[in-house]
Amino acid sequence: VTIHPTNDAIMYAGFSTGGVWKTTDDGETWNPIFDDQLFLAIGDIVIDKNNPDIVYVGTGDPNISGYPHIGNGVYKSTDAGATWTNLGLEAQRIVSKIIIHPTNSEIIYVATMGLPFEENTDRGLYKSTDGGTTWNQILFIDTNAGIIDMVMQPDNPDIIYAAAWNRIRNNNEST
Repeated sequence: VTIHPTNDAIMYAGFSTGGVWKTTDDGETWNPIFDDQLFLAIGDIVIDKNNPDIVYVGTGDPNISGYPHIGNGVYKSTDAGATWTNLGLEAQRIVSKIIIHPTNSEIIYVATMGLPFEENTDRGLYKSTDGGTTWNQILFIDTNAGIIDMVMQPDNPDIIYAAAWNRIRNNNEST
């Protein structure tokens, strides 16, 4: 769940298998705004505080349950959720957290868990300095561990703390 930074009647809610829903009336009514996308598992939703019409959604369910729900990357809306554009990170399959730099909206951090069924190098922490057009992996732990959570240092937005989680989930292994 995320709340509009200047109008608390506007909220977005994402579900592990149910897409993104939006309310503009304090939760009285909710409307699905992400149903046209291929993957409806939602890991995170973030509103750009510098421009609240810009909303980012990370797909894939970070809980990685008995039947993991994967996604296909990060999406961006520039019209408060009316339309969406995929910004990549499809191979990372599960986006657990998105952080936008507070003074430079072009800098975005994305924590990913990777495809949970197998060991892979598509896990870790990614950074974009061009609003999501390109991504660089800036932290990789190993082929079993993804980044499950992160926070930005409140008084220094150039410092990110990240938590990793070893997680493989398939018919032969559950770590």
